Amino acid sequence: MKLFLRTMLITWAVMSLLAVVVISWRSVLAPLRERFIPTHALEICAKQAVLQNSGNGQSSLQEHDLPCPNGRLIATGDGTTADLAGRVLSPSEIHMKHRVEQGDGLVVNISPDSTTVAFRVSTDSGHGYIYLATVPATQPLFPFRHLGFLSPIFIAGFLSLFVAAYVVRPLTGLNAAAEKFGGGDLKVRIHSALATRKDELGDLARTFNGMAERIESLVSGYKDFLSHASHELGSPLTRLNIALALARRKGGHDLEQEHDRISQESDRLNSLVREMLLLARLESGNEVNKEPSVFDVRAVVEEAHENAMFESHQLQKTVTINSIESFRVRGYPILLHRAIENVLRNALRFARQHVSIQVTRFQMGTAHFGVIAIRDDGPGIAPGQEETIFEPFLTLSGSEPGTIGGGSGLGLAIARQAVLANGGRISAQRSPEGGLIVEIQLPAEP
Repeated sequence: MKLFLRTMLITWAVMSLLAVVVISWRSVLAPLRERFIPTHALEICAKQAVLQNSGNGQSSLQEHDLPCPNGRLIATGDGTTADLAGRVLSPSEIHMKHRVEQGDGLVVNISPDSTTVAFRVSTDSGHGYIYLATVPATQPLFPFRHLGFLSPIFIAGFLSLFVAAYVVRPLTGLNAAAEKFGGGDLKVRIHSALATRKDELGDLARTFNGMAERIESLVSGYKDFLSHASHELGSPLTRLNIALALARRKGGHDLEQEHDRISQESDRLNSLVREMLLLARLESGNEVNKEPSVFDVRAVVEEAHENAMFESHQLQKTVTINSIESFRVRGYPILLHRAIENVLRNALRFARQHVSIQVTRFQMGTAHFGVIAIRDDGPGIAPGQEETIFEPFLTLSGSEPGTIGGGSGLGLAIARQAVLANGGRISAQRSPEGGLIVEIQLPAEP
């Protein structure tokens, strides 16, 4: 309600000011309409016109012969409707003539383009004349005459800028903070100038800051728990492996099957703990404390492809590189290798027969990008799971997308964090031919 009242009052003030300007426009511009009238020069012109009329006749009063080219000499009398040169007077000129005859000393009529002046001229012979002269408007008034009606629009537009800035600028700041927060910067807050306001925008800023603090606290607690739990699980697992080795020696062949089962589960648990530790380090930023280096992505892809081929032979599947373009990235090659390896391992688990890799490079404006696309011929994913599959601890069955299946559920989550650490982004989409396409887009060096 406070913001509504402020906006209403400001708009009301702008409209009221505009109305006042429009109503008082004539009085405001009145000084501009006061034009210089060369009275002394007109009197000289009038006397010369009278002298020439009495000495040389009416022809001498033609405009091109007079010192004052727009001057006209008119005889007094009620029936006079033309000047001494025979030119018919306009109704306004006749009205001015009557006013002079009624006793007005100087009659002035102002029009946009000129100023018409009429006054009485006395002669020694006793004849009465009226001198009518038209003085052109001065040039400085020309812009005001043509742009005067636009001035209220200019004033309203200028004031509206302040109104728009008052309302929109805080919203722009809120939007920028929300975008940064949504992009992963959990420490972003609304600046104090907006958060201390006493209206609804200030309430919104304070609510955003409180929400950001709570979310940052929850995420930080989750990361701390993940890291601590991983560390706490490491020591018991180490002791478990030592105990298992001792049990193998003492148990002989009778318990070999049970020992193998325990060893298999222990290995899976060890792998899970290592991945939890890696994910915790990536999310906390501890894994990217070193200075980034410039490396060739092609070499990283080829190495990951060789490792994937070894696993694909055991699964009786194939992994091929359809095409590959070389481009360089400033980042962390070990993390990118881990991301590609995790995506390939996930694709092999779901693929029916084949997984393909394609590496391309493109330019958008002045920016260069490289894309690593990994495609499998598996069942794909259900609609709406394009972002969900990158969440931690979500595993999908190869036959029924969306159900919990094998694996730790951390492979693609680690891949996303590793790609983000290299300044890129990772996305997934269903292939029109079937299967899943995972794309890793990275900023390339020029």
